[in-house]
Amino acid sequence: MTRYSVHRFRAAVLHMYLRIAVIVSLPLSVIYMLFIPTPDNGLVLFTFGLLALWLKWHTRHDNEGSLRFASWVVLVFMCMMLYGAYTSNERLHQEVWMMVFPVVFAPIVAQRERLVWMVAGVVCIALVVLVRPEPLTATSAFVLVTAYLVLGYVTLMLVRHNEQNIERLAHMSIIDPLTKTYNRNYLKEVMVGEINRCRRSKCPLTVIMLDIDYFKMLNDNYGHLFGDSVLEQVADVLKRSAQRAGDYVFRYGGEEFCIVTSGLNRDESSQFAEILRLGIRALDIENGQSPHHRLTASAGFWCVPDLDEITPSALLLNADNALYRAKAAGRDTVVDFDSVRPDKEEFVGTQNAPA
Repeated sequence: MTRYSVHRFRAAVLHMYLRIAVIVSLPLSVIYMLFIPTPDNGLVLFTFGLLALWLKWHTRHDNEGSLRFASWVVLVFMCMMLYGAYTSNERLHQEVWMMVFPVVFAPIVAQRERLVWMVAGVVCIALVVLVRPEPLTATSAFVLVTAYLVLGYVTLMLVRHNEQNIERLAHMSIIDPLTKTYNRNYLKEVMVGEINRCRRSKCPLTVIMLDIDYFKMLNDNYGHLFGDSVLEQVADVLKRSAQRAGDYVFRYGGEEFCIVTSGLNRDESSQFAEILRLGIRALDIENGQSPHHRLTASAGFWCVPDLDEITPSALLLNADNALYRAKAAGRDTVVDFDSVRPDKEEFVGTQNAPA
């Protein structure tokens, strides 16, 4: 999620750069052609604008896939800046525009590529300054390259700091602050991704709904601070048990948790849910108002091998129906939704389930 957020940020910046390039370059090239004599009559700027427009079209969706054009965008901007620096004269030192180059590439390329573009910028600006029709003095060239390096370093540090803040905010937005499990807001996104992945790989997907038994009585008798501590301990048990790749633990609400796992058949899913239940019972936390006199949990699950017509809501609601049956059966037990499926009225079909 954090990586995805940073990529979305880079894609958005990339699209913004291209929008600005199109808005500025195309009208300006027309002005050059009609009113301001230049060596190329504005043709280079017009070509740059058309290329930026083409890249803007291919990156219009602002998604992670747009970043495959990032290096092309950086290369186009660098060539345009170098052309301006080469054709400038004593009165118009356009090589100063190279100071903008780190600001261009740093926010839109991957971290490992930034040093490469930094070095490429230094080499290109040094070569152009030396071979331009009116070359700068050695002192001026040294000052220019030094200023470029300083500005580039500062820009890279600021961009990295900004990305770290984005990663922290993205992490905070998907984590429940008490239990440190994923929160319910992130559940829908994971469910959609896991359903699509399991469809492609033809592996089953299991959703487990787990609820702490008589938790309200525990809160009333022992206090909310103790109840919070119990939730933290239960979450730790669930996270320790769900450590396979593709295992997710969510706090669904209150004392209810949702566990999403893939690659397990029906029997293995039942065993996994049983491990979660027994792990909570093994905490051996007193709950005097419970008939079991200790902390227990009930769980319901649904294992789906064929996900072609399945929606996230169908998975969640049917697993929740199984949890309801586990509660009705006396709690501290695990119920498979397929074992109660003959009651057709309780099955949430894929056609009428909300998305």
